[in-house]
Amino acid sequence: MKRWSLFTVVALLMVAFTAALASAQTATAKPAPTYESVIVNSWKNVHNKILVMAKDTVFPDDKLGWKPHPDSRSVLEELRHVTIGLEMTTAVAKGEKFDFAAREKADAGKPKTRANMVAEMEAAIAASFPMVEAKQSPSLIGWLEHQGEHYGKLVTAYRVNGIVPPISRPK
Repeated sequence: MKRWSLFTVVALLMVAFTAALASAQTATAKPAPTYESVIVNSWKNVHNKILVMAKDTVFPDDKLGWKPHPDSRSVLEELRHVTIGLEMTTAVAKGEKFDFAAREKADAGKPKTRANMVAEMEAAIAASFPMVEAKQSPSLIGWLEHQGEHYGKLVTAYRVNGIVPPISRPK
């Protein structure tokens, strides 16, 4: 009888301990991310990866003019195109009109340097991220896919030029 009682007490203590542990884990668990927050985080992640590429001096300045085809954008033009896309997203989130083609034409006279492009991309990101967080919109999915295509083109530019993209380099 004593053996049965001791077993019962130990079993009950284990059940109580397991329940308390499960309760503590539930209390500290983060809530599941929302659909909107996943899109916003993806937006930030793809643009942060592109910014790292823009700043990456392993990809030399003399290759920023490289194009996969004469009818394609150069690496620098791809980076500028992404930046203008960020500017457009910010304008749309603010309810402003944005003429993408006019903005690209106005950009033609600007200096074509890494430093200039990086500074503009950083400014565009600083303006875009808070607006995207504040005005979460399903239209971001299409823009996210489009910007992801530009990221893929940049990765290809790295690989074709014999350079490992920053995200793929060993840490």
